Amino acid sequence: MKPKTIASIVAIVAVASLLSFAIPKGWQKSGSAEDKYEMGLWKIGGHDSSKACGVIRACKKNYDIGEYGSLIQKVSSQRYLGKRIRFTGFMKSRAVTGWAGFFVRADNEDDKKPLTFDNMHDRPVKGTTDWKAYTIELDVPFNASKVTFGALLHGEGQVWFDDISIEVTGNSSITADYVKCDTSLRREPENISFEQ
Repeated sequence: MKPKTIASIVAIVAVASLLSFAIPKGWQKSGSAEDKYEMGLWKIGGHDSSKACGVIRACKKNYDIGEYGSLIQKVSSQRYLGKRIRFTGFMKSRAVTGWAGFFVRADNEDDKKPLTFDNMHDRPVKGTTDWKAYTIELDVPFNASKVTFGALLHGEGQVWFDDISIEVTGNSSITADYVKCDTSLRREPENISFEQ
C-alpha cells in the first residue's frame, strides 16, 4: 500500500473517531424523533478550549413540526426542593433550520405534565451561531420528584453544548405539599463538562 493511501486511511479513521457520537457518561438520548438525530459526545473543540462537548446533529431530511432530538439528564429533586435554580450552559449552532435550545423541567411522577418547565422556545437558537452562554431560571416545587435538563434540536442542523452548571439562587415562589423524591436517581448532575 502506498504511503499516501495509508495516511488517507489514518486521517479517515481519526475523523471517524471524532464523529462516533458515543453517549457521554451520565446522559441519555430522548426526543420525539431521536432516530432522526445523531447525538452524543463530540471529542474535540468544546467551549473555552475544552477537549469535548455534547452534540446533536440532524441526519435525515423532511422533519415534521414538533420532531426533535434531545440529550438529557435526570436527577433527584432532593437538593433542589422548594428552591429556585439557575441553569447555565454554552451552545453554538450550524445551519439550524428549526430551533434549538436548553431545557429544564421539574416533574412529579404522578402528573403527566411538568410542574415547571422552560425550553427556550421564546428565545431560540437558530441558524449559525458561535459559543454563547444561555440561562434558564426555574422554581422547583416541594412536590417535584425529579429535575430533568438537557439540550434539544428541532429540524435540521447541528448544535454543540458544554460547561453546564446548576446552582440554587433562592427559595421557590411556588408553594406545594412535600412528596417523596425519586431516590433511584442521582442527587447531583454528572459529567456536565463532557470530559468523561
